[in-house]
Amino acid sequence: MATNYSEEMGAVKSDLNALKTDLAKLTKSVANDAQDNASAFGTKAKHKVKLASDRTKEVGLQGKEKAHQTVTANPFISIAATAGIALIIGALIARK
Repeated sequence: MATNYSEEMGAVKSDLNALKTDLAKLTKSVANDAQDNASAFGTKAKHKVKLASDRTKEVGLQGKEKAHQTVTANPFISIAATAGIALIIGALIARK
């Protein structure tokens, strides 16, 4: 009976050691996968921010060019509009 008990304890210890090794491998694998996913996500995010930044600059330059063309084509209307906006802002500030 003692031999049987010793053999069973040896088998349990062996199984526990195998489980410990498997858990260590699994933990390392999960950590590596998480790091890879985080790195890929960071790269994608940087790329999308760069695209958004480039698009914003492009739209801003287009708006600037359109405003320049409008002011150049209609200088008196542009001056009148600017003066009207300035009067409205001045009146709003004076109310306070």
